[in-house]
Amino acid sequence: MKIPQWVVLGAKRGNDTKASKPTSLPTYRYRLSPVDRLFRASEQRPLIPLLLGFLLALTVGAVVASYRPLPFGPVSAAAIVLLAVCVVGTLLFYARFLEARPVTSPQMLYLLGAVILLATLINRFLLIILVSLSQSFPFIPLHSFYYAIPVALGSVLLSVLFNARVAFGGAMALAILSALMVTDEVAFFLYGAIGAVVGAFSIRRTQDRTTFFKAGFWVAVANVGTVLTFISIYGRSGVALPYDLAACLANGALVALFASTLLPVLEYLFGTATDLKLLELSNLNQPLLKQLMKTAPGTYHHSLMLAELAEAAAEAIGANPLVCRVGAYYHDIGKVKKPAYFIENQMDAMNRHDKLSPSLSSLIVVSHVKDGIEMAMEHRLPAAIVDLIPQHHGTRLVTYFYERAKESQDPDLGEVKEEDYRYPGPKPQTREAAILMVADAVEAAARTLTEPTPARVLGLVQRIVNNIFIEGQLSECDLTLKDLHQIARAMVRVLTAIHHHRVDYPGYRFEEVKKKEGEKRGDGDTDSKRAKEEAGRSVPSKTGGGEDLIRLGQTE
Repeated sequence: MKIPQWVVLGAKRGNDTKASKPTSLPTYRYRLSPVDRLFRASEQRPLIPLLLGFLLALTVGAVVASYRPLPFGPVSAAAIVLLAVCVVGTLLFYARFLEARPVTSPQMLYLLGAVILLATLINRFLLIILVSLSQSFPFIPLHSFYYAIPVALGSVLLSVLFNARVAFGGAMALAILSALMVTDEVAFFLYGAIGAVVGAFSIRRTQDRTTFFKAGFWVAVANVGTVLTFISIYGRSGVALPYDLAACLANGALVALFASTLLPVLEYLFGTATDLKLLELSNLNQPLLKQLMKTAPGTYHHSLMLAELAEAAAEAIGANPLVCRVGAYYHDIGKVKKPAYFIENQMDAMNRHDKLSPSLSSLIVVSHVKDGIEMAMEHRLPAAIVDLIPQHHGTRLVTYFYERAKESQDPDLGEVKEEDYRYPGPKPQTREAAILMVADAVEAAARTLTEPTPARVLGLVQRIVNNIFIEGQLSECDLTLKDLHQIARAMVRVLTAIHHHRVDYPGYRFEEVKKKEGEKRGDGDTDSKRAKEEAGRSVPSKTGGGEDLIRLGQTE
């Protein structure tokens, strides 16, 4: 989780005058659980993940070596532990350094190791039960009981929590570890590996909890096919076939049962944002969203429109549209604390900033980021969503109050510093955060268009994208100029559809109503006020000017 520097982690929330911070903003403290403290310490001290990774691999090895159907000595046990450590270490190394999208967060590496350890423990526990059952039913071959061990459990969980490539590595690791605990190692390794790989690749998009039962079904089918192949190769008697097939079906059922049970626990402990978790958070009946709707209805509607823009842009460039949609819903939840200080919620047309100094108004506006992080952490939103709250503003300037401060500058108070009127950051670190930043500015600015024709919407979106790019706000994420062009096109399509034209009804003059409403509307900055200025300006580039991006592909 990219927690800004001005967030102090420790006791409960409160002001801390001794903490260093980039501006005069009040710092916030958050009560962290022991697990969260471990994640935070691991980000600051690289030695901790290495040590814990070794201990985790050693634990997995001890679990594997602690049970074998056949007697073996201490040398064999030590060899099994060493082999298990090598297997788990190789998987962690692959995920960290060799994977196409490396797992760089210690938190996610711990999650990967926890899934391997948990799956190994479950397999060992079930193995003890199954071997005991085999003694009660001597007419059933021992290998038939082995077929019920859910090796694919870990790969299915890894496919949901990470991706199919990491899950494939986990499938191989778990197949090796499980094979070390049985007598027929080679055959069981092949059986476990095939089922686990099928389970890993059977999950594409997790739309609901039934995904696990579909995965369990395909695992069972793969198991049945593997067992029939073994019978053909080894020429085993068909007497045990019904028991083998029953064990294969039980295997798939256990995979579905354990996966659907364990996933919510892992999501909660590690704060990971799976598709299932994001779908739950996208429910507009969530308490946090209902509070936003009742307390800050203007912000709530802005968030809904922002979600449409961000989702379309994410789909256009291959980013995660679900993260963008959910992030848009929760990006401004901090405005619940002081809703009346944001223009979209000023229903009485009275602007509370008129009686405040520009510096104080800027502090109030910027503080909604801190309030949002606090509320998100209290409700244990996934780290991927919490990160979007500060990153979608980056280090942008609160332009309106900065200009007001310069206009009303008192010579006795010294020069107005630009950094005092900037959001504290960090800049967007992911494509989803960058999309949210662009969409936030575009949605707010689009409300200022009196005649939102397609041409005007296109020009507005291009100017905003150019401004954000030239300001350097996108320098820490991996968006390309081609991505920016596709983002702009997607947002233009959505905005054009939203601001569609309607014919005037007989006897009703819409233009006069709009004019009267515009005269009654108060001025106050937050998004809309800055949007009016931003929509009509172009930030000069040090190397040429605002036309640079246009020449590089921002227009057709």
